[in-house]
Amino acid sequence: MIRLVTVIGHGINLLPHFIKHYQKYVNEIQIVCYNSELHPNISDEVKNLILGYENVSVVKEVFHDNFDWEMVTNLYNEVKLKYKNDWWVVADIDEFHLYPKDNLQRLILDCEFNGWDIIRGGFIDRIGNGGTFPKIKDDESIWKQFPVMGFFRYPMSGACPNKICIVKGNIEITSGQHYAKIDEQT
Repeated sequence: MIRLVTVIGHGINLLPHFIKHYQKYVNEIQIVCYNSELHPNISDEVKNLILGYENVSVVKEVFHDNFDWEMVTNLYNEVKLKYKNDWWVVADIDEFHLYPKDNLQRLILDCEFNGWDIIRGGFIDRIGNGGTFPKIKDDESIWKQFPVMGFFRYPMSGACPNKICIVKGNIEITSGQHYAKIDEQT
């Protein structure tokens, strides 16, 4: 079983693109709604948007401080721990993983064969033509809307480019989902 978990506290307009992208890879998508003062109705918005999608559900709702990244990481870990032996795609709402040869199942089979429990990746930033940040359209491919890609967030802001992309449920991830914690080491 391959499951996906995401914590949504903003970026609701990406949800239809997110679901479309990941449904071809995973058996189910589990959503944690992170309501806050900035976005107090995320749960209602998410529930309305996912109506009609198969194997997509809200598994938890919280109301918490704005942008508490430790809390977000705790929510990811809490949900994953319910199915410790399953594989989990861990993706924020604005993260669209790409896998070698577009085959996640083969990648996981390689991990199981070799005894690996984590698949790490790195961020590739995407922007609109001419360096713009276009308003997201529901009826146009997210890839067409953001065709320009590169590695610029780290050089510009120092943002960590590392990412735990896929992990067994029993492996704890650290803040920002950048690293795994194993035997108290990252």
